[in-house]
Amino acid sequence: MVRKITIFLSIVLLGMAGFAQQRTDSVHVAHYDLTLSVVDFTNHVVDGHTDLTMVAKVNNLSQIRLDLMGLTTDSVIVNGLSANFSHVGEDIFINVPTMQSGDTALVRVYYHGTPPHDVSFGGFYFNGEYAYNVGVALYDQPHAYGRCWFPCMDEFTDKSTYSFHIRTQNGKKAICNGLLSDSTTLSDNTRVWDWELNLPIPTYLVSMAVGNYRCYADTFHGMNGVIPIEIYASPSIYPNIPASFVHLKPVLRKYEEFFGPYRWPRVGYVCVGMTGGAMEHATNIALPNAAVNGNLMYEGTIMHELFHHWFGDLITCERPEEMWINEGFADYAESLVLGWLYSTDTTDYYLNNIVDIHNTTLQNIVSQDEGLYALDAVPQDHTYGMHSYQKGGLVIHSLRTYMGDSLFFSCLRQLLDHYAYQNINSYEFFTYLTQVSGMNLMHFYEDWIHQPGFADFDIDRVVSRSCGLYEVTVRQKGYGTNHLYTNVPVEVTFVSSDRDLYTPESQLVSGDSSNMILAVPFQPAFAIANYRDRLSDATIDYTTTVEAAEDITFGETRCSASIIQISDTSLIRIEHHYVAPSTPTPLPEGIHKFSSTHYWTVNYTDGISEGNWKFRLSRGNNQLDHDLFTNGDDFENLKLMYRPNADHEWTPVPYTRTGSPYNSTITTEMQPGQYCFAMAEEGLPVNSFAEIPLKLFPNPANHTITLYSDATKVDKAVIFDSLGHKTKAVKINSNAQTIDINNLTTGNYIIVLYHKGKTVSRKMFVKA
Repeated sequence: MVRKITIFLSIVLLGMAGFAQQRTDSVHVAHYDLTLSVVDFTNHVVDGHTDLTMVAKVNNLSQIRLDLMGLTTDSVIVNGLSANFSHVGEDIFINVPTMQSGDTALVRVYYHGTPPHDVSFGGFYFNGEYAYNVGVALYDQPHAYGRCWFPCMDEFTDKSTYSFHIRTQNGKKAICNGLLSDSTTLSDNTRVWDWELNLPIPTYLVSMAVGNYRCYADTFHGMNGVIPIEIYASPSIYPNIPASFVHLKPVLRKYEEFFGPYRWPRVGYVCVGMTGGAMEHATNIALPNAAVNGNLMYEGTIMHELFHHWFGDLITCERPEEMWINEGFADYAESLVLGWLYSTDTTDYYLNNIVDIHNTTLQNIVSQDEGLYALDAVPQDHTYGMHSYQKGGLVIHSLRTYMGDSLFFSCLRQLLDHYAYQNINSYEFFTYLTQVSGMNLMHFYEDWIHQPGFADFDIDRVVSRSCGLYEVTVRQKGYGTNHLYTNVPVEVTFVSSDRDLYTPESQLVSGDSSNMILAVPFQPAFAIANYRDRLSDATIDYTTTVEAAEDITFGETRCSASIIQISDTSLIRIEHHYVAPSTPTPLPEGIHKFSSTHYWTVNYTDGISEGNWKFRLSRGNNQLDHDLFTNGDDFENLKLMYRPNADHEWTPVPYTRTGSPYNSTITTEMQPGQYCFAMAEEGLPVNSFAEIPLKLFPNPANHTITLYSDATKVDKAVIFDSLGHKTKAVKINSNAQTIDINNLTTGNYIIVLYHKGKTVSRKMFVKA
């Protein structure tokens, strides 16, 4: 018996690899019928059975695999007969009579136990006298989490219809997907609630909540007819519903206007005890109780989850690695509809929100998601990170710029029609948009979706040609990208000395450098790329006017200014680029390293006659300037480099530094142009210095030398070769400091000691 069991388990485990990648190619669940008792709020135990209508998609199918975690399978019946099965970990392997393609089997699984939940977010919860599920797990993988409370094929790509029969007691209601079709009181005074959803959804969108709920009912007159609105909440929260959902119906109308009809049988929400987040279960959105508080604080969350009934529920990303299709669109729609609700004649709420998201994303995406990824290949550890949500939404904002409003919304409506209740991947997404729009959007796919990072655009120079024509050179760089973008519609905005703005039609930019000839109705003081933030690039920028002498901080650009003397109102534009500056080869004499992470372009119109720029330098771990301070380089090597434009060489300019060793302010005289940080070589001192006694041993040396000096009066040692070239620099941390010299070639060297940038000692040694 033991040997037979071992052989069976080996066969099962070998079979898992084959099913893992191709299960949905082999079998499909057409319908789930869940019968479940949720009455034990003391031990948190549920029990019942699920009937699965299985359809074979290949010939000779004799075994199926279902997912069920943390619960016990009691028995399995196939087509009315007891079936052999094995429940191994989260997998139930069930033997079925051999099925040919198109054959159907009815599989019933009896089970019981305490449903689990994710350590972070997602799963099945008992919360006091309420129970509910959240259909995705943030930590567990795969993220789909139907398996935590019913046997299923827990994959995005398998969509099914559902029936629910949930037994409750003590006056509790059960709220599920779809429409309530019936409720029956049994002889033991428990009650069964019957719900039906006749539209297909994947398992992660399946929902159930049990508790003492009151229903706030209304109707929405949509494009496809009258749709019931049902919002379920506890009696204490119920009075808050009208105020928190005051914009629900206007937003539904706006979503329909933009993206086509709401195609579901109910607009539904249920308030549950989660402490954060929300979940877009189809027709039964799970909201935290705190979100329904009688004001509009969480209105964005309410509308975000609602929008998933277009992107996420109606069409679903094929793989979790492409979650931008679900979450990016919902994040974008949140900005879109809040902009519609709250923009005024003077405030573009939509664009302000996009810019805020862009700035936050650019500053934090690498640290929060531990890297930069292509949107169609985000690791599952970061499925629900900034790439899928914020960057996804920003890329959609840029796609709207490429296509224009009319084409953008029209094509998305067609896409939702074509792929309704199906899955889609990124390549299919842009192939279809290309077909229906008449635009080649495959460059957009390759640039914005299929590679990591962000593009950056800057004006290198503006040259007057004749008759009001100006030649503008736009430089493109990439932040974490694999290649430069192609055919990007970049706007150039010209600024006059009187602060007038003029923006001609966008021009297509490709590769490293693009020239465009533009007619301008005035002599420009300077020009700006992407002034209206219609593309989400690798730049954080800020534009303002200054009328009087003052200290001013330019948003999140890591730049501020002290305006000392001003004769007229001036428009100031600050651009903080998250890419390396353009640098010459070879580097300027005496400079051995430019910043590889960022630089500034700063401009202003006439009026300011005296002032100072203040640039922020951060050298801590994972900070923008950390890489500058390597190989012994320190503040005595730091240079602030400047050039008016790309026609000039970078030169160091005087500055003062204040602040801590890890967060400093670099202050310099105000001039328009570009600024960045660099590191200079120490020069070999000409004279002999002996302020600090220095001994070294051995001399000659093969592998290491040890310096003996006073570490309180020395902070760095630099080794120069016989030609005066710097070869190595180290920090001095002790009175006996050992230095590895294996990488030095045989010859004579001079070691120089420094303290706070001043040379304090030197000695010759020989590398043998």
